[in-house]
Amino acid sequence: MNRREGTLPQRGPSGGRRPSGEDAPANGRLVSLKTLAEMWDADRSTVRRWLKAADIEPVAIGRGRNGAIWYRWHEIEAWLDSLEHVE
Repeated sequence: MNRREGTLPQRGPSGGRRPSGEDAPANGRLVSLKTLAEMWDADRSTVRRWLKAADIEPVAIGRGRNGAIWYRWHEIEAWLDSLEHVE
């Protein structure tokens, strides 16, 4: 939710910014939080919140401060497909 307006932003996964063709990661691949934030033109904390609400578990590579957060693309794709059917 947008704190100032109290509504969801008009961009992001519900806004239809879904990569296709060459821009989309392969089905079995991992995609970084930074890449998702750039695809959806949203802040990383917002993307993390959306994915947490969708019960998509992150894959942690590395430990502590130098670690990276990645997500399974097929799980994100399934979540996006489920959003498209909601009106």
